[in-house]
Amino acid sequence: MAFSKEVTVQIKDNDRYGRLVGEVILPDGISLNKELVFVSLAWWYRRYTPNDRTLKALEAGGRAEKRGLWADEKPIPPWEWRKMKRGPRKR
Repeated sequence: MAFSKEVTVQIKDNDRYGRLVGEVILPDGISLNKELVFVSLAWWYRRYTPNDRTLKALEAGGRAEKRGLWADEKPIPPWEWRKMKRGPRKR
């Protein structure tokens, strides 16, 4: 959807590592973030948009229709997958 296109990024926040968190807007005005959640190729990360009813509804629709990542019986959120790959923390 965004390949070889000039997009606009609307910065919303910085994460705990100082990386920018934003919304990617395609040339036709469509939000890439929302499109990816709608087709269930991305998770809604509530930490940065906890009250976003649109993302909530888009994710719920994908779950109900078992689209994309929701086709898996037990999809693993990326933040949990990274913890599993990292292993237990040393103290």
